Amino acid sequence: MIEYFYSVDNVITWMVYNTLMKILLTTLNAKYIHSSLALRDLQAYCRDDYPGIIIQEYTINDPSEKIVAGLVKQQPDLLCFSCYIWNIEQILNVVDTVKKILPNCIILLGGPEVSYDGEAVMNENPLIDFIAEGEGEKTFKELLDCITQDCEPINVKGLIWRKEGGLIHNGCRPPITLDEIPFAYEKGFHGMNNKIIYYETSRGCPFNCQYCLSSTTGHVRFLSLERVKRELAYFVHSGVRQVKLVDRTFNCNPCRAKEIFRFLIELGGKTNFHFEMAGDLIDEEMLSILSLAPVGMFQFEIGIQSAKQETLKEIKRKTNLKQIEYAVSRLIQLDNIHIHLDLIAGLPKEDLSSMAGSLNKVLALSPHRLQLGFLKLLKGSGLRKEADKYHYQYTSYPPYEVLSNHVLSFTELTGLKQIEELVELYYNSHRFDRSMEYLARQTEGDFFLIFKQMADYWETNDYFRYSHSNLSLYEYLLNFAKTLSFVDHQLFGELLLFDYQLHEKPSRYPAGLEPIQDKGLITRCHEFLRKEQNLVKLLPEWKGYSPGQILRRAHIGVFRYRLDLRGTACYQEGRTVILFHYLNRQGVLRRPGIIPLDV
Repeated sequence: MIEYFYSVDNVITWMVYNTLMKILLTTLNAKYIHSSLALRDLQAYCRDDYPGIIIQEYTINDPSEKIVAGLVKQQPDLLCFSCYIWNIEQILNVVDTVKKILPNCIILLGGPEVSYDGEAVMNENPLIDFIAEGEGEKTFKELLDCITQDCEPINVKGLIWRKEGGLIHNGCRPPITLDEIPFAYEKGFHGMNNKIIYYETSRGCPFNCQYCLSSTTGHVRFLSLERVKRELAYFVHSGVRQVKLVDRTFNCNPCRAKEIFRFLIELGGKTNFHFEMAGDLIDEEMLSILSLAPVGMFQFEIGIQSAKQETLKEIKRKTNLKQIEYAVSRLIQLDNIHIHLDLIAGLPKEDLSSMAGSLNKVLALSPHRLQLGFLKLLKGSGLRKEADKYHYQYTSYPPYEVLSNHVLSFTELTGLKQIEELVELYYNSHRFDRSMEYLARQTEGDFFLIFKQMADYWETNDYFRYSHSNLSLYEYLLNFAKTLSFVDHQLFGELLLFDYQLHEKPSRYPAGLEPIQDKGLITRCHEFLRKEQNLVKLLPEWKGYSPGQILRRAHIGVFRYRLDLRGTACYQEGRTVILFHYLNRQGVLRRPGIIPLDV
């Protein structure tokens, strides 16, 4: 039997445990497809001495009562939460309810959201018994040892705990060696079907960006290269769909990164690996290596954050924008690696005008995805400590998002959020590439102007209040373009129709984008596709298929312009028949093939 003795003010004064206590690690992930590497590292570090540790994950979208019911069902003696800005409020509510049902359950919190003001968190929340600051593996193991050995955790570094009506902070824990932590997935991937697998080969960051907590963690520590290779091979041989590396700057040691890239390319397999990269550390040798990667093996997230040098200097972000532009352009040309670029709205000295410049500069590189994020003043970050200097107003609750600063008003930030939503729908979806490319060319690359005017149009029509079907999005863009004086409306309609048919074989069409009717076209196409020389020349991979079989996997579009041409200053008028074939999609975006037919 485990007994707990509390004083009247709910402070643990004496504890008697045994080694059969039930330990439950849990967290609330942002999405169902996410998983927690932190919990698995804790479990792995303690596996030999405490093999019965249970992991149970939820999401922030789960009702709190469902989470409480699941946790209480396990009847834990020690319940541990991994805390972040997206889940801390809900976790504290869950803790409050669990303690009413299981008053003797001991509560331990860890993670970034409780690591910088742990004592304040415990003072505000008396039901929390322990907080583990910073890296938790060793702290957690030593706490378990103290509990099972019936001794106070007075020497456990990185721990805050209660004693006799007060709090004791044992001091910071020095960084541990990563090779001390056993492989988190040594026992397999139980319960992780259809989830992203997270993995790290390093901790820390060599840079000092003032909005980021990684700048506070000291020098970079690496997992041994041989172990990294062994564990990456394990993912590939196990058939894992995607591995997302959480290294803050994976290629901060370029030689090491090149060696890992070479290894993965030689290894092959179908696993996708996601890396956070410093674009200006991608040199010619690295580009040469990456050119050999199979389509879809790698995806890179590259943080630009701002294209304004004064802003980069203010946040102490050392970066070479010219080198980033060069590297990204080369990677886009390779068409084998998905490129995701980041910008942050709300940084010091980045007003609406320079924000427009940053967005236009990034989109001119044609990344596969642009993430326009909004600054959060995280606990422990440099910008939070200097909030008054930049007149920051931000939410007092997580995620501490900026509301205004010395150069951006709340109204301007709200407008940028509308633009971010439209970028997601009309740029990142890649359903509108030709039509958006045309609008950008007509405005000399001013994407910001297009999205700002589109946001005004959406606001006028109250579209931001609702979700919309894909068909509606085409109709909105067509009608918005009709309000623009610089648009050739007939050509734009044809480009939008091309985009619609390029993305998928259509069953119906958006209003205003009805295709040209040609009653004899199907017969002529059948005749064209029956001729073997045409298949050998244009569709060699379809040789042996009948015209009917091909057209079930393809679509024929008729246009008034030569839309098979791309990148020209203007599209030439002239009737064109295009075969869209969806079977063998090409490039990192898996685009359908297009072939002009002479029929």
